[in-house]
Amino acid sequence: MKRIIKRIGELACAGGLVYFVARWQQKCIDHWKEQAEKNRAMFVLMDRWASLRQDGRKLEEYFMKNEYGRIAVYGLGVMGQRLIKELRDSQVEVVYGIDKNEDMTYTGLDVIPIRGELPSVDAVVVTVVKEFETIREVLSKKIDCPVIAIEDILGVF
Repeated sequence: MKRIIKRIGELACAGGLVYFVARWQQKCIDHWKEQAEKNRAMFVLMDRWASLRQDGRKLEEYFMKNEYGRIAVYGLGVMGQRLIKELRDSQVEVVYGIDKNEDMTYTGLDVIPIRGELPSVDAVVVTVVKEFETIREVLSKKIDCPVIAIEDILGVF
């Protein structure tokens, strides 16, 4: 009888281990899928941007047409860095960057954490893919100007 109870305990332990490993594995898969979707969205945007540049178009046109001469850029990852670099020698001034990573630095640009006080600008461009609505909601409570997704800017051309 003791052997049977011991065996049942071993099986229950093994079953529990299998369950937790399967849960952990599914969380990893879900994370990878989410990252893959984000990377795909960024690829599509960068492809659109490259296509515009090959056609001789610049994002500066959008900002000047809408009278956004002074902007802030939210998100200083790949997309944000490309936007800042494209606008560097244009009529559009990138006044500062905003990032949730408080330790973020960007050469030649003031970076303000999202919880900081945001100086007045004509518009804030959100370069983070897949989180625009949440970010827009937070920024709209902190600053009185349009908050625009990079996807929307690239989609206008």
